[in-house]
Amino acid sequence: MNPKQPRLTNDLLATALGNSSVETGWNAGQEDNNNQVVSIPLRQWNGDAGRKSLNPEPLSFTQNDQASLIRKLTVAYAVAKVLKHILGSRQTIDEDEIKRLCSTDNFTVNMSVDEFSDLGWEVKSVDMISPELTVRISSNWITSCALFDLSADGATSRNVEATVMSSWSPGTTHDSLEARFDDRTVCYLFGQFLHSLMCGGSSQSVAAKGHLNGDSECDGVSNCTIDRTPSKKICFLSLQEKSPDHIDQALLKENDEHSPQKKLSSGYRDIKSLTCSPSLCSNPFSCLSKVGSVNSTPGNIDKSIVTNLIPLREIGYPSALSQLVTNLLNCVSEFCRSDDSYRCLDEVIHDIHFLLQEPGRFLFDRYQMPSGALRLAVDRGQLYGRKEESAVLTGTFCRVALTGHSEAVCVSGFSGCGKTRLVQSVFESVDAAGGYIVVRKFDETKNQSPLFVVLSALNDLCGLIVEKHSHEELRDLYDNIKDGTNLALLSRVLPNIIRMNTSDAALHIRPFSHRVGSGLNFHMLVFAVMRLMRIISGQSRPVMIFLDDLQWADTASLDLVHAILSDAKGSNCVLFVGSYRDQDVKQGHFVFEFIRGLSAYEVPCTELQLDGLAEEDVNQMLSDMLSVIPRLCKSLSSLVFYKTRGSPFFVVEFLHSLIDRGIVSYSLRERRWCWDIDQIGQEDITDNVLQMIHDKMSFLGDDDQTALEVASCFGIEINESVVRSLSETQLYSDLPFNLDKAVENGFMEHEGSTYRFIHDKVREAAYSLIDAKDEYHHDIGMALYSTLASQNEAQDWNDTIPTSTVLAQINHGVPSLLTCEETRSCIAELNYMESVNALESSDFTSAYLYIKAAVSLLPEDTWTNKYDRSIEYFLQFAKSAYPCGYIDEAKDSLNTIIENGRGLKETWPSYFLLTKVLFLACKELSQAFETCRKLLSMLGEDIPAVDMVTNHLSSQMTKAQMLLKDSAFLNGKQVHTDDWRNVAAMQAYDLLATITFMSHPNENCYYVCRWAEYTLVNKVSCRYTPKCIVSLASILCRDLSLDARIGYKFGKQALVLLDDSYVEDVAEVFLTFYGFIGVLFEPLQACLDMHRCGYEMAMQCGENYMIRGRFAVMWLKVSTYFFHSFDSLLIPGNLTVGAFHKIFFYSQSLKTGKNLIDLKTEIETELSLATHRSQSLLAMRLRCFGETILALIGDESTCHSTLLNDKELTSTPSLMEAQCLNEMMSSTYLGNPERVHVLSKHLESSQKRIDSVAHRSIYIAFYCGLSVAATYRTKPVPQQLTKLDDSVSILAKAARFSEWNFKNKVALLKAELASVECDDYEAESQYDVSIAAARSSKFIQEEALACELAAKHCKSHDKEAKALNLFREALRCYQEWGSKVKASQIVLEIESL
Repeated sequence: MNPKQPRLTNDLLATALGNSSVETGWNAGQEDNNNQVVSIPLRQWNGDAGRKSLNPEPLSFTQNDQASLIRKLTVAYAVAKVLKHILGSRQTIDEDEIKRLCSTDNFTVNMSVDEFSDLGWEVKSVDMISPELTVRISSNWITSCALFDLSADGATSRNVEATVMSSWSPGTTHDSLEARFDDRTVCYLFGQFLHSLMCGGSSQSVAAKGHLNGDSECDGVSNCTIDRTPSKKICFLSLQEKSPDHIDQALLKENDEHSPQKKLSSGYRDIKSLTCSPSLCSNPFSCLSKVGSVNSTPGNIDKSIVTNLIPLREIGYPSALSQLVTNLLNCVSEFCRSDDSYRCLDEVIHDIHFLLQEPGRFLFDRYQMPSGALRLAVDRGQLYGRKEESAVLTGTFCRVALTGHSEAVCVSGFSGCGKTRLVQSVFESVDAAGGYIVVRKFDETKNQSPLFVVLSALNDLCGLIVEKHSHEELRDLYDNIKDGTNLALLSRVLPNIIRMNTSDAALHIRPFSHRVGSGLNFHMLVFAVMRLMRIISGQSRPVMIFLDDLQWADTASLDLVHAILSDAKGSNCVLFVGSYRDQDVKQGHFVFEFIRGLSAYEVPCTELQLDGLAEEDVNQMLSDMLSVIPRLCKSLSSLVFYKTRGSPFFVVEFLHSLIDRGIVSYSLRERRWCWDIDQIGQEDITDNVLQMIHDKMSFLGDDDQTALEVASCFGIEINESVVRSLSETQLYSDLPFNLDKAVENGFMEHEGSTYRFIHDKVREAAYSLIDAKDEYHHDIGMALYSTLASQNEAQDWNDTIPTSTVLAQINHGVPSLLTCEETRSCIAELNYMESVNALESSDFTSAYLYIKAAVSLLPEDTWTNKYDRSIEYFLQFAKSAYPCGYIDEAKDSLNTIIENGRGLKETWPSYFLLTKVLFLACKELSQAFETCRKLLSMLGEDIPAVDMVTNHLSSQMTKAQMLLKDSAFLNGKQVHTDDWRNVAAMQAYDLLATITFMSHPNENCYYVCRWAEYTLVNKVSCRYTPKCIVSLASILCRDLSLDARIGYKFGKQALVLLDDSYVEDVAEVFLTFYGFIGVLFEPLQACLDMHRCGYEMAMQCGENYMIRGRFAVMWLKVSTYFFHSFDSLLIPGNLTVGAFHKIFFYSQSLKTGKNLIDLKTEIETELSLATHRSQSLLAMRLRCFGETILALIGDESTCHSTLLNDKELTSTPSLMEAQCLNEMMSSTYLGNPERVHVLSKHLESSQKRIDSVAHRSIYIAFYCGLSVAATYRTKPVPQQLTKLDDSVSILAKAARFSEWNFKNKVALLKAELASVECDDYEAESQYDVSIAAARSSKFIQEEALACELAAKHCKSHDKEAKALNLFREALRCYQEWGSKVKASQIVLEIESL
């Protein structure tokens, strides 16, 4: 409670009213929410307390003035409601009765005294005395009044409701309508009541000769301002007032010489004199008290004459209220009636309710009296007509926050339809729910580096996290990021991550750079960002990423967003919202591919299509902008809607154009916006918003237009650094000043260090002012170039302005506009450098465009005078064109180098790249094979003819093994060679080994051995040396001879030789070692972990040279999406090093006994990804695993696979062998030995191939041996035991290499052999060994199988107790493994005992 304000008791209230005996009404003395309620007659309340708080000065309302006015209007609202209630009964009521009902003596006001409010009393209800009715008022006005701010563009909405509470029953009603009052007459009488209420109890007539039927005069009224100008059927006349003198002239002009008001108007000098003359009427209410109130008006109403009451605006009331009363009083006069006059009481109630609900917007005059031009109350944050779409966005975010699963929303529509504002409308709700909101916008000019927009958004997200978390939380987050991601890479592109390190040792935080995406391997970045989002986003930190204008996005950015959203392995909690112009995306646009990709990955994606606003929404929009009640601007909004088709941005610009033309103007006399509908309809105004803005700009001065044109060339925004550099030239010296003028004119806004156009359409309009666009861009670029070249070296430009920004302008005129040879050379070099940077960051399109511009600037004699540069340029062109899908251009460029090259030293990279193009892009394996052989021959290698290779295979393998055993070179310290010939040969052998692995498998061993011979003889140490050694080691491990141990030894040495800086090589060497060598010697679980590690490294390194078809966007739909790697070994069929790691991972997961249910879930996810990426071979392998797992779980009734009939599988021997092995496993566990025997026949031929794999032979022998034992029990055939002995022999050899992996298996085979030979003691002993070894090695499925077979053996020998225990142990293991079908079988066995 204000200490200066006494408690408002009944006595104090009575004293304030000048009446010490105020009687309390029905609520007198009662407490209402701790506030005392008193009842006061309306005449007394209005005549005394009501008038005392009103400040008659217009536009000078204090909070008490506002509160007093709202109280009166609330009472009027209640009276209108009760009148409607009575008249709605259709009771016969004569004119005198209506006047009596409207009398102020017929009402009392019930007030609640709020002791905590400086504003005093609150109207709780209004009582009508006769008939006895009560109108309850529910309002929050006391708390909201303090929030009213006349200087603000908007005001707090209020909730005001009036409810008639009465048991009064009307008398007899009649159907005759003649007995009822005309609705306009009721409105007129209510208008007199309202005027009287506002004037403190007296409703005045000025020059009272025409006051109804009387001839009364008003003393002292002759100097009051009265506008008797006949009302036209348009809104108020438009006035363009600029100054007090202009105001005076405007007012005089409104009263022509014959107007009876000329004398009255001539004395006004300012707007505040529009009240009664101070000399004659110091109190504006005093001149009203002599006439009397409305209810005292005698006689019948003459509708042809309108009482000339003083307009409320002239005695200090807001213009909106004055207009409302005027429209009530004018409604009965055909002469004064306008389109705005009321027709029924319902319209009045609706408008009063508007004034009460939004007093700051509609009731109080919001415009001050500036000397300059008035502006519209445009609230660019207000949303109109999009409630349903906003609800969808809010609901989607809530769903994401609750479920923790990422979703996407794509908003499309034409430019200016309100896409951005729709998304912004949910920001407050998202923030209140604890969400993290980041917003960025793509630019049509694409001056930034690729990924700049997305990485900027992620950097902003890291900054938000820092701001909203405590030091302890940030420390935990930082530790998780450090342990689980590539922190060095992330801190480079997202410097705000370093801010999470709250320790004193925190690194210096670099500013976010416009070169953020430069020089990065894209796939490494994707993998790192995915892992980061798993850590920093979740249900406790839901994230909303809004990227505007997706139609201008680069493909890499959308691919990164796709990877984040579709990360099935993570716990991302991200709502991605993207907006795009539907007229700028045609069929096949990559935005649609992005949306389809999300659906394919089962990421929910909601699409919202926005059209223009409905007419009623445009009406509400204009109502808010003009601060008038919607009913009063309906005719204007209809015309605006027709012209603009409901485009929100166009509506604003269209209205501004009407103001500029003077068709819509602000009248200082009326204190409101006015317009002439007829004139608007007659004006020839374009219905194209772009043309409208263009026309508006065309009236600007030349310098102002130039500033807008220059800014438009840089896109939606231009940085101050660019502006400063341009201002140093004579042509653009005034650019900063003129851009500031553009901000003042409303075309741009200045935020931080950038000037930004307020809308894309404004930028387009400015750009349309330019005629010769290429020349204009080029001139701007050369101006920047000249300024920067005089200040810095080229390599230092990026510290000031990105080189890409300069080249984006200059290249518009390349090569035709560059005539100076020296300048052409410099610009060519800049383009070459930018192409190299773009290619390193996987921005292939930009790399291609830059190098294309550079090549076009080379002189005709380039191969003579610029030989070295020509080699570099044409090779860079091929590297850039190839991943963009321009294969022919890449081949032509490489052949140009080969034709013009002076020696192999300069041309061998072209040969190598040409081979790679032929192999990867064209699938021309034979031609690639021959090209690679040709290159090796040119390097001096004696390569035999193709048909002679197999004849040299045996001797070459022997030579390689001898060199490997005797070489001490591998044990010494390695220093990489810088001999180009050695590097070229090693690279050629590497590629040849890859090609022959796919196209000539029987020759692969020969070329690997030749590769090893070259390495060991020449002692070549380079990045390819470990790959060479591990490849040879894998050949030595293809059987279980003693050579396998030598292979393992040098395979381990290859791991030591690895250079960690070549991550892709590490992934390849890991694949070869742990896929073919380590599984024979090291625990299978360790190999499993290393495959996971190798897969992650392959994910990080990626492959820079991905293929995409011409105009394709998704880089074979696989290059970017996670769960796959792309490195230098890209094998046709879309099997890559990462994919092979994934295959080995799942194959070994089955063998180690990983839970089948978990495996099923993982493989289903991987299968959907591989299918979407069109990776048919990987998908086939995953389906093989899936069928095996389903059979073992029990979801399939049979273990027979349909995949063996698939043509694609049978045409690929390695795939068929893998599937046969999988089915042998499932058939063994499910008790189908006949099926195992059939499958073994399929594999007999593969065991004799030169590229057979040792560890596969081991498992084939294991399953065949178990099936032989099972078959022998039912149908003994002595020859079968020989096969069982062979299986035992193979497993025994394997067990000598690794007891961990194979001891339990050889023991189980020995136990089965002893069992069928009826050696009970040996059988039980070996069963125990097998169970213990399987348990020790954590092979849960093989422990279960050993327990099951041992139990069956005991059961057959009548050892039921032991058998029961073994069956129970087998049941536990099968249940832990996740095999429901095996668990059911064991339960039946237990029940049978």
